[in-house]
Amino acid sequence: MYVIGLDIGTTCTKALVADEQGRVAAVGSSGYELISKGSHVEQRAEDWIAASIKAVREAVSGISPDQVAGLSMSTQGGSTVAIDGKGDFIGNSLTWMDARAQREAEEIEEELGADYIYHTSGWKINPALDAAKLRHMKQNGAYKEAGQYLTTLEVVNRYLTGEAVIDPTNAAMRQLYDVEKNDWDEKLMKAAGVTREELPRVCPTGMRIGGLRKEAAREMGLLEGIPVFNGAHDQYCASIGAGAVHEGDMLLSAGTTWVLMGIGEKPLFTKSYIAPGKHPVEGLYGAIASLVCSGASLQWFKNEFLPEDFGKMNEEAAKRREKTKELFFYPYLTGAFYPIWNIKAKGTFTGFTLEHDRFDFARAIMEGVAFGVKRAIDDFSDNGCNIRQIVMMGGASKSPLWCQMIASVTGVPILRLNQADICALGASMIAACQLGFYKDYHEAAKNMAHVEHRFEPIVEETKFYVEKFERFLEMWGLIQEYYKKQ
Repeated sequence: MYVIGLDIGTTCTKALVADEQGRVAAVGSSGYELISKGSHVEQRAEDWIAASIKAVREAVSGISPDQVAGLSMSTQGGSTVAIDGKGDFIGNSLTWMDARAQREAEEIEEELGADYIYHTSGWKINPALDAAKLRHMKQNGAYKEAGQYLTTLEVVNRYLTGEAVIDPTNAAMRQLYDVEKNDWDEKLMKAAGVTREELPRVCPTGMRIGGLRKEAAREMGLLEGIPVFNGAHDQYCASIGAGAVHEGDMLLSAGTTWVLMGIGEKPLFTKSYIAPGKHPVEGLYGAIASLVCSGASLQWFKNEFLPEDFGKMNEEAAKRREKTKELFFYPYLTGAFYPIWNIKAKGTFTGFTLEHDRFDFARAIMEGVAFGVKRAIDDFSDNGCNIRQIVMMGGASKSPLWCQMIASVTGVPILRLNQADICALGASMIAACQLGFYKDYHEAAKNMAHVEHRFEPIVEETKFYVEKFERFLEMWGLIQEYYKKQ
């Protein structure tokens, strides 16, 4: 028997079919566009459904429908669409990247206070989240017929089963949810201008929502009535799929922006605005921090200044540790966010001379990003979440140099997985556990999450980076003082 994990991301939907032994039998995918203009970043909710149909049909094309036992989902969070009383979409969804509600965010922060918003929702006030975004939508006449406001998980749950329900991890991404009480918050709803009836019902991750509807089954090539289990936000699904399901684990998703999720036994509220939320593993919490523009910094540099491929870049950069001892990079090409929160900050190289070349600069970028991870690890630790190992996924994990550098800089082992589509894999684990393939996520991870390589800190490198990291912080203090005066 097989399970399907469906990952509905920002630009692509992937379907993964796994068997009872945790082996991936097949995958399928289908992409869609973002509709962007300035601070407006939209998406057609219809595309989520169409892509889900296409991806599943592709994945199950060689599998008998009666062999598929159930499915679950991983989804992008905070991309919101209005529906009318008939259930039809009103316009496009406003994605989690849409920033048009800046004024509304400022108004809500003034009304409720930054402390209340953060310590209730787990998130620093943000125009891209629903507290501000729904307030903006409510003031727009185009939404006067809206009956409900749904995000990606509920939209596809509704298509699959007829039930538009959300899970706690996706609810937390809307900035309307009390992450400790596990319920919509009255003050945040009032500030956003919505009622409880206009929001979806919150059900636990993994709960059986219902059976697959006849129409959805026909379009996807599956049997009517197979169980559909409530999914989770993609970062939480990724932590399940990567086996980061124990206290002290951390997931590092190293893409354009690097996203850290620490796993602990209590919600982590910090002065730096780490975002806590209830983890699908009973008794655990996730804590999310984003290192904006980390992967994008190296990609930008390569596109503009490095004609060589990434393999050559890594080979040359690996030779230059001593040569770049005085060369530093600060990856704030779009401003500094967590844990600095200084939008005026700029990307900076410092300490270079005529002897430095493009490969030296490439290494400095890699080190600057690794120092950002180190600073985050220290922040987690200072707030009671001690990280014992980091599971790394994403494009940067393909660089042995970068993986080893992060291990030595942080003093924490890095585990690199040997598989892709981790979010979809995590969603398939949810279904597998609910169907009894495995007793819990820990057992599922042992069978389905496969570590390709473990990078241990190298003592000599760690000693080298302890000193360089201290100078990195000292120099940043001086740069900060400059920006404060601007």
